[in-house]
Amino acid sequence: MKVRWPHILSQCLLGIFIAASLTSCSNEKRLAKGKPLRNLNANQVLTNYDAVEFQWDWIGMKINVEVDAPEGSQSFKATVRMAKDSAIWMSISPALGVEVARILLSPDSVQFFSKIPGNKFFYTGNYEALSDWADTPLDFRDIQSILGGKPMGLDKENGKYIARTDAQRYALTGKYKRPVKRVIGINDNALSPEDSLNIQMPLRRYERLRNRSEDQDLLIQRHWFDGLTFDPVQDQFNDLYYQRSLTLNRSEFEATENGRFPRAFDVLIQTIDGDLTLDWDISRIRFGRAYDFPFTIPENYEQRTGF
Repeated sequence: MKVRWPHILSQCLLGIFIAASLTSCSNEKRLAKGKPLRNLNANQVLTNYDAVEFQWDWIGMKINVEVDAPEGSQSFKATVRMAKDSAIWMSISPALGVEVARILLSPDSVQFFSKIPGNKFFYTGNYEALSDWADTPLDFRDIQSILGGKPMGLDKENGKYIARTDAQRYALTGKYKRPVKRVIGINDNALSPEDSLNIQMPLRRYERLRNRSEDQDLLIQRHWFDGLTFDPVQDQFNDLYYQRSLTLNRSEFEATENGRFPRAFDVLIQTIDGDLTLDWDISRIRFGRAYDFPFTIPENYEQRTGF
Protein backbone atom coordinates (compact mmCIF):
# COMPACT_ATOMS: atom_id res chain seq x y z
CA MET A 1 0.00 0.00 0.00
CA LYS A 2 1.36 3.43 -0.92
CA VAL A 3 1.82 5.69 2.10
CA ARG A 4 0.35 9.13 1.52
CA TRP A 5 2.80 11.17 3.59
CA PRO A 6 1.38 14.63 2.73
CA HIS A 7 -2.08 13.43 3.78
CA ILE A 8 -0.76 11.91 7.02
CA LEU A 9 1.22 15.07 7.79
CA SER A 10 -1.81 17.30 7.20
CA GLN A 11 -3.90 15.10 9.47
CA CYS A 12 -1.26 15.27 12.23
CA LEU A 13 -1.08 19.04 11.97
CA LEU A 14 -4.86 19.25 12.01
CA GLY A 15 -4.92 17.12 15.14
CA ILE A 16 -2.47 19.43 16.89
CA PHE A 17 -4.53 22.51 16.04
CA ILE A 18 -7.75 20.81 17.16
CA ALA A 19 -6.12 19.78 20.44
CA ALA A 20 -4.98 23.36 21.05
CA SER A 21 -8.44 24.66 20.19
CA LEU A 22 -10.19 22.20 22.48
CA THR A 23 -7.85 23.00 25.35
CA SER A 24 -8.43 26.72 24.95
CA CYS A 25 -12.21 26.27 24.69
CA SER A 26 -12.28 24.01 27.72
CA ASN A 27 -10.23 26.46 29.76
CA GLU A 28 -12.42 29.36 28.64
CA LYS A 29 -15.49 27.62 30.03
CA ARG A 30 -13.69 26.66 33.23
CA LEU A 31 -12.46 30.20 33.88
CA ALA A 32 -15.93 31.59 33.13
CA LYS A 33 -17.27 29.33 35.90
CA GLY A 34 -14.55 30.43 38.30
CA LYS A 35 -12.66 27.14 38.03
CA PRO A 36 -8.88 26.83 37.59
CA LEU A 37 -7.18 25.88 34.34
CA ARG A 38 -7.10 22.24 33.29
CA ASN A 39 -4.00 20.46 34.51
CA LEU A 40 -1.57 19.81 31.66
CA ASN A 41 1.82 18.17 31.72
CA ALA A 42 4.89 19.85 30.24
CA ASN A 43 4.60 18.06 26.89
CA GLN A 44 0.98 19.17 26.53
CA VAL A 45 1.86 22.78 27.28
CA LEU A 46 4.68 22.70 24.72
CA THR A 47 2.42 21.03 22.12
CA ASN A 48 -0.15 23.80 22.53
CA TYR A 49 2.57 26.43 22.27
CA ASP A 50 3.96 24.76 19.12
CA ALA A 51 0.55 25.16 17.49
CA VAL A 52 0.61 28.96 17.88
CA GLU A 53 4.35 29.66 17.89
CA PHE A 54 5.32 32.62 15.74
CA GLN A 55 7.37 31.63 12.69
CA TRP A 56 9.64 34.01 10.79
CA ASP A 57 12.68 34.24 8.56
CA TRP A 58 13.08 38.03 8.30
CA ILE A 59 11.89 40.79 10.64
CA GLY A 60 12.21 44.56 10.34
CA MET A 61 10.86 46.85 13.05
CA LYS A 62 11.09 50.23 14.72
CA ILE A 63 10.98 50.31 18.50
CA ASN A 64 10.82 52.88 21.29
CA VAL A 65 13.06 52.02 24.24
CA GLU A 66 13.35 53.27 27.81
CA VAL A 67 16.26 52.24 30.05
CA ASP A 68 16.44 52.75 33.80
CA ALA A 69 19.79 51.85 35.40
CA PRO A 70 21.68 52.80 38.57
CA GLU A 71 23.69 55.25 36.45
CA GLY A 72 20.54 57.03 35.23
CA SER A 73 17.64 56.82 32.78
CA GLN A 74 17.41 57.41 29.05
CA SER A 75 15.13 56.79 26.11
CA PHE A 76 15.84 56.25 22.44
CA LYS A 77 14.49 54.82 19.20
CA ALA A 78 15.95 51.88 17.33
CA THR A 79 15.58 50.35 13.89
CA VAL A 80 16.02 46.57 14.05
CA ARG A 81 16.58 44.11 11.21
CA MET A 82 16.94 40.37 11.72
CA ALA A 83 17.70 37.38 9.49
CA LYS A 84 16.88 34.24 11.42
CA ASP A 85 19.92 32.44 12.88
CA SER A 86 22.20 34.72 10.84
CA ALA A 87 22.29 38.42 11.73
CA ILE A 88 20.78 41.08 13.98
CA TRP A 89 21.34 44.73 12.99
CA MET A 90 20.35 47.80 15.02
CA SER A 91 20.61 51.53 14.44
CA ILE A 92 20.04 53.62 17.58
CA SER A 93 18.88 57.24 17.63
CA PRO A 94 17.69 59.68 20.31
CA ALA A 95 14.37 61.46 20.02
CA LEU A 96 15.72 63.90 17.41
CA GLY A 97 16.44 61.03 15.03
CA VAL A 98 20.22 61.44 14.50
CA GLU A 99 21.97 58.06 14.67
CA VAL A 100 24.30 57.72 17.66
CA ALA A 101 25.22 54.03 17.52
CA ARG A 102 25.03 50.94 15.35
CA ILE A 103 25.40 47.26 16.21
CA LEU A 104 25.73 44.10 14.13
CA LEU A 105 25.46 40.68 15.73
CA SER A 106 26.23 37.31 14.19
CA PRO A 107 26.10 33.95 16.00
CA ASP A 108 29.74 34.30 17.08
CA SER A 109 30.63 38.01 16.91
CA VAL A 110 29.59 41.46 18.11
CA GLN A 111 30.37 44.67 16.24
CA PHE A 112 29.45 48.08 17.63
CA PHE A 113 30.32 51.73 17.14
CA SER A 114 29.32 54.87 19.01
CA LYS A 115 29.01 58.21 17.17
CA ILE A 116 28.31 60.24 20.31
CA PRO A 117 30.48 63.40 20.31
CA GLY A 118 33.26 63.00 22.84
CA ASN A 119 32.67 59.25 23.02
CA LYS A 120 33.36 57.96 19.52
CA PHE A 121 34.67 54.40 19.55
CA PHE A 122 34.14 50.93 18.13
CA TYR A 123 34.17 47.42 19.49
CA THR A 124 34.61 44.12 17.67
CA GLY A 125 34.73 40.85 19.53
CA ASN A 126 32.63 38.16 21.14
CA TYR A 127 29.65 38.30 23.50
CA GLU A 128 31.65 38.61 26.71
CA ALA A 129 31.63 42.42 26.72
CA LEU A 130 27.92 42.54 25.93
CA SER A 131 27.20 40.09 28.76
CA ASP A 132 29.32 42.18 31.14
CA TRP A 133 27.39 45.31 30.16
CA ALA A 134 24.03 43.60 30.72
CA ASP A 135 25.38 41.89 33.86
CA THR A 136 23.91 38.61 32.65
CA PRO A 137 25.14 35.97 30.16
CA LEU A 138 23.88 36.64 26.64
CA ASP A 139 24.52 35.07 23.25
CA PHE A 140 23.08 35.45 19.75
CA ARG A 141 20.29 32.93 20.32
CA ASP A 142 19.18 34.72 23.51
CA ILE A 143 18.99 38.12 21.84
CA GLN A 144 17.20 36.67 18.81
CA SER A 145 14.62 35.07 21.11
CA ILE A 146 14.15 38.30 23.09
CA LEU A 147 13.60 40.47 20.00
CA GLY A 148 11.74 37.74 18.10
CA GLY A 149 9.05 37.27 20.75
CA LYS A 150 9.98 33.70 21.68
CA PRO A 151 10.79 32.15 25.08
CA MET A 152 14.40 32.73 25.99
CA GLY A 153 16.37 29.58 26.77
CA LEU A 154 13.43 27.21 26.23
CA ASP A 155 14.73 23.86 24.96
CA LYS A 156 11.68 22.11 23.53
CA GLU A 157 13.67 19.13 22.27
CA ASN A 158 15.98 18.28 25.16
CA GLY A 159 14.78 20.35 28.10
CA LYS A 160 13.14 18.71 31.12
CA TYR A 161 10.31 20.72 32.67
CA ILE A 162 7.63 20.44 35.31
CA ALA A 163 4.26 22.06 34.53
CA ARG A 164 2.15 23.99 37.02
CA THR A 165 -0.91 26.25 36.77
CA ASP A 166 -0.54 29.82 38.01
CA ALA A 167 -3.85 31.76 38.09
CA GLN A 168 -4.67 32.03 34.36
CA ARG A 169 -1.28 30.85 33.12
CA TYR A 170 0.74 27.67 32.74
CA ALA A 171 4.26 27.67 34.14
CA LEU A 172 7.11 25.41 33.09
CA THR A 173 9.95 25.08 35.58
CA GLY A 174 13.20 23.56 34.42
CA LYS A 175 14.39 20.63 36.49
CA TYR A 176 17.46 21.77 38.36
CA LYS A 177 20.46 20.17 39.97
CA ARG A 178 20.87 19.11 43.60
CA PRO A 179 22.91 22.17 44.67
CA VAL A 180 19.88 24.39 43.97
CA LYS A 181 17.72 22.39 46.36
CA ARG A 182 20.35 22.75 49.07
CA VAL A 183 20.52 26.52 48.56
CA ILE A 184 16.77 27.33 48.42
CA GLY A 185 15.46 24.40 50.48
CA ILE A 186 12.84 23.36 47.88
CA ASN A 187 13.07 20.59 45.28
CA ASP A 188 11.80 21.20 41.76
CA ASN A 189 8.65 19.11 42.25
CA ALA A 190 7.61 21.25 45.22
CA LEU A 191 8.51 24.62 43.67
CA SER A 192 5.41 26.71 42.92
CA PRO A 193 5.42 29.20 40.02
CA GLU A 194 4.95 32.16 42.32
CA ASP A 195 7.69 31.19 44.80
CA SER A 196 10.39 33.78 45.28
CA LEU A 197 13.82 32.20 45.49
CA ASN A 198 16.22 33.21 48.20
CA ILE A 199 19.31 31.65 49.73
CA GLN A 200 18.12 29.59 52.69
CA MET A 201 21.43 28.45 54.12
CA PRO A 202 24.17 30.13 56.19
CA LEU A 203 26.42 32.37 54.11
CA ARG A 204 29.57 30.39 54.88
CA ARG A 205 27.96 27.11 53.76
CA TYR A 206 26.60 28.79 50.63
CA GLU A 207 30.05 30.11 49.71
CA ARG A 208 31.61 26.65 50.14
CA LEU A 209 28.91 25.09 47.95
CA ARG A 210 29.30 27.85 45.35
CA ASN A 211 33.05 27.31 45.18
CA ARG A 212 32.44 23.62 44.40
CA SER A 213 29.80 24.32 41.71
CA GLU A 214 29.66 25.53 38.14
CA ASP A 215 27.51 28.58 37.42
CA GLN A 216 24.92 26.47 35.55
CA ASP A 217 24.53 24.24 38.63
CA LEU A 218 22.79 27.09 40.47
CA LEU A 219 20.41 28.32 37.76
CA ILE A 220 16.61 28.07 37.82
CA GLN A 221 14.53 28.90 34.76
CA ARG A 222 10.76 29.33 34.54
CA HIS A 223 8.49 30.09 31.58
CA TRP A 224 4.87 31.22 31.69
CA PHE A 225 2.24 30.76 28.95
CA ASP A 226 -1.23 32.29 28.75
CA GLY A 227 -3.80 29.64 29.73
CA LEU A 228 -6.06 30.37 26.75
CA THR A 229 -3.81 31.50 23.89
CA PHE A 230 -0.54 29.86 25.02
CA ASP A 231 1.28 33.09 24.26
CA PRO A 232 4.76 33.03 25.92
CA VAL A 233 4.08 35.88 28.36
CA GLN A 234 7.04 35.62 30.76
CA ASP A 235 10.50 34.11 31.26
CA GLN A 236 12.40 34.22 34.53
CA PHE A 237 15.95 33.14 35.36
CA ASN A 238 17.24 33.03 38.92
CA ASP A 239 21.01 32.78 39.01
CA LEU A 240 21.99 31.77 42.54
CA TYR A 241 25.67 31.57 41.59
CA TYR A 242 26.00 35.30 40.88
CA GLN A 243 22.92 36.28 42.97
CA ARG A 244 21.03 37.93 40.13
CA SER A 245 17.82 37.40 38.23
CA LEU A 246 16.34 38.27 34.85
CA THR A 247 12.61 38.58 34.17
CA LEU A 248 11.26 39.15 30.66
CA ASN A 249 7.59 40.03 30.13
CA ARG A 250 5.75 40.15 26.79
CA SER A 251 2.33 41.67 26.18
CA GLU A 252 -0.02 43.14 23.56
CA PHE A 253 0.11 40.05 21.35
CA GLU A 254 -1.31 40.53 17.85
CA ALA A 255 -2.42 37.85 15.40
CA THR A 256 -0.49 37.74 12.11
CA GLU A 257 -0.36 35.23 9.27
CA ASN A 258 2.84 33.87 10.86
CA GLY A 259 1.39 33.50 14.35
CA ARG A 260 0.90 35.77 17.35
CA PHE A 261 3.58 38.38 18.04
CA PRO A 262 3.99 40.63 21.12
CA ARG A 263 4.20 44.39 20.61
CA ALA A 264 5.38 45.35 24.13
CA PHE A 265 8.30 44.01 26.18
CA ASP A 266 9.97 44.73 29.49
CA VAL A 267 13.09 43.25 31.04
CA LEU A 268 14.14 43.51 34.68
CA ILE A 269 17.69 42.52 35.65
CA GLN A 270 18.26 42.45 39.42
CA THR A 271 21.76 42.21 40.90
CA ILE A 272 23.40 42.89 44.23
CA ASP A 273 24.65 46.19 42.75
CA GLY A 274 21.25 47.45 41.61
CA ASP A 275 18.50 46.92 39.07
CA LEU A 276 18.37 47.54 35.32
CA THR A 277 15.05 47.77 33.47
CA LEU A 278 14.44 47.96 29.74
CA ASP A 279 11.00 48.63 28.30
CA TRP A 280 10.26 48.79 24.61
CA ASP A 281 7.25 48.82 22.33
CA ILE A 282 7.10 48.23 18.61
CA SER A 283 5.80 51.15 16.56
CA ARG A 284 6.22 49.47 13.16
CA ILE A 285 6.97 45.92 12.09
CA ARG A 286 7.31 43.97 8.84
CA PHE A 287 7.88 40.26 8.25
CA GLY A 288 9.31 38.32 5.30
CA ARG A 289 11.27 41.09 3.58
CA ALA A 290 15.00 40.51 3.02
CA TYR A 291 17.16 43.35 4.37
CA ASP A 292 20.76 44.41 4.05
CA PHE A 293 22.91 45.13 7.12
CA PRO A 294 25.13 48.15 6.36
CA PHE A 295 28.01 48.39 8.81
CA THR A 296 31.17 50.40 8.16
CA ILE A 297 33.28 51.60 11.07
CA PRO A 298 34.00 55.33 10.64
CA GLU A 299 37.63 56.35 10.28
CA ASN A 300 39.72 57.54 13.21
CA TYR A 301 37.49 55.89 15.83
CA GLU A 302 39.14 54.52 18.98
CA GLN A 303 38.97 50.76 19.40
CA ARG A 304 37.87 49.56 22.85
CA THR A 305 37.64 46.22 24.57
CA GLY A 306 34.16 46.84 26.03
CA PHE A 307 31.07 49.02 25.87
